[in-house]
Amino acid sequence: MPRDRTCHKRMRIEAGDNKKTVLPDNSAIYSKREKRTDRETFKSLDRKGKWQYFKDYILKKLLVSIAVVAILIYAFVTIFGPKVMPVYYAAVFSNPFTERDMDQFRGGFRDLVINDPDLEDVYFDTAFSFDESDSAGRYKFAALLAAAEIDALICPMAELRTDVNSEAIWDLREILPEELYKRVEDKLVWLEPEVYDPDYDKTVIMPSAPYAVDISDFVKKYSSYDVRLNYYYSVVINGTHKDNAVKFIEYMMDLLEGKTSAVGNYS
Repeated sequence: MPRDRTCHKRMRIEAGDNKKTVLPDNSAIYSKREKRTDRETFKSLDRKGKWQYFKDYILKKLLVSIAVVAILIYAFVTIFGPKVMPVYYAAVFSNPFTERDMDQFRGGFRDLVINDPDLEDVYFDTAFSFDESDSAGRYKFAALLAAAEIDALICPMAELRTDVNSEAIWDLREILPEELYKRVEDKLVWLEPEVYDPDYDKTVIMPSAPYAVDISDFVKKYSSYDVRLNYYYSVVINGTHKDNAVKFIEYMMDLLEGKTSAVGNYS
């Protein structure tokens, strides 16, 4: 049987079929690429281009760097820095004082209660309002009260009644020294708390007691405003620094009677 001669043929691969493309030696692909520095790029731009380049590249990097450094410094100070602890914290409602007003009387009280000014301080927090629409202030006050952070209240009657009814305020007969009680006796504010009684499932009126000191004369003396409201000072039952809260009552009386100076070493 004849065999197909084509089966014996071998296919030849022509050299030209597998020929590689060779570029000239001076082709642009072989030329050395020179990377321009940021400074060179910046210099080559006009004023408008330089401003745009600064915003797009330099400013973003700068802001990120500043933010990182600020976070690191804050973290370092928070973790390793000295902790300034309150030795007295008063919540001030419907604030009648400017910062300058408080500076007039705050320093002398600091002298009385601070042992180390680098680690201790007294606070008069004026971020509170008895307006029910101030929900943020109410939440903050409730949280601080529950956490035993607040030692005393400076407030108008509307807020005082609310906190007395909540049983958050000391009967001053229980905590004032006898001599101090006599000094403020004519300024004491007696109230009848309206307290919910779970046994009777209703609100009952409790016996009258002195829950606050009227400090309207003190406020008017140190306030820059034309104060029309009366203000009252009370001591919070679960406050951490009850003794210092009581000392502030004595301090106010000494100021009003001219027995001490309001300017202290830590003012």
